[in-house]
Order: sequence, then structure tokens, then C-alpha cells
Amino acid sequence: MTGTEEFLFLSAELTGFGVGQLSATGLADTYRSLVLERAGPNRLDRLRAAVAAGAGRPPAFPDESVRELARAVVHLWYLGTWPGLAPADADRTADGTAGAPTDERVDRSADGPFVVSSRAYAEGLVWRTFGARAPGTIPQEHGSWSLPPSVEEPAGGPPGPRRGAATAPAGQR
Repeated sequence: MTGTEEFLFLSAELTGFGVGQLSATGLADTYRSLVLERAGPNRLDRLRAAVAAGAGRPPAFPDESVRELARAVVHLWYLGTWPGLAPADADRTADGTAGAPTDERVDRSADGPFVVSSRAYAEGLVWRTFGARAPGTIPQEHGSWSLPPSVEEPAGGPPGPRRGAATAPAGQR
């Protein structure tokens, strides 16, 4: 896995939101660094390859560790929390054979769920899917609960999942 832009394209494929929408959160660098630290570059590269091989179709993950990482990346973007990854022993296929090679630079013994930051919580995609703000993140007037939610269009595009095909430029798929 190389840069933040490539991570954004990968994340767009996994979350259903556009690259501009994800970039507008200002969290792409933070999330990319976190995923590299917790999952390692080899595992992230395997996820990127699996998604790229799908070419716009739902990806077929080669093993459970890649599927688990895909779920973790989606969880990260939607909720602003890192769900944690299973210990390295879980990098085995369903039949018990060794899965893809693990990244020796990753210490998963201390990996557990945590909230990345208060900003990550506030920018979670889950709030955008139904046109709301994260509770407790912005002050509101007395009685605001009696009004319907207002849907504001973020800088990166309309709220909610993007429509249409993938937006990765040719050569990155």
C-alpha cells in the first residue's frame, strides 16, 4: 500500500462513499496510518489486491484475515472506532491451513477495540447515512429535538453512499 490517495480509493470501494466524501472528513491520513500500524503493509496490500481484482464487483477475499481487515476498515470509517483484529493465529483459512503470510512487524497482542478520536466519532459515516450529526458534537437550541434532521451537503458531495461505479483512475484498479 502506498499513499493516502490509494487508501482513499480502497476505502471508497469498501464503504460505498465517494473519494471526495471520505477526503472531506480529514481523516484519511490518520486512518491509513492506523491500518498500517495495526494490520501491516502486507495484509493491507492483500486487501487492496482483492478489491482491485473485483473491478467494480463485490470483492472476493482470498482468506479470512483479508475479509476481517475489510470489515475493520469499513467499521473504522463508519463508526470512527478501530474494532481490533484477531491474533495472528486467526490468519488461517477455514480448513485450518496456513493463510497468507503474516507481517512480522505487527504486534497484535495489544490490539483491541478503541475510539480513534472525538473527531473520528463526529465524522463517522454512519451519521451521514441518515442525515444527522453525532450526538453531543454540536450545540443545539432548546427544542431542537422536535425538528426533523437537516441534511447538509458536505464538501465532497451529497450525503450518503455514492451512486454508480468505482471512481479509481485507470491503472489503479
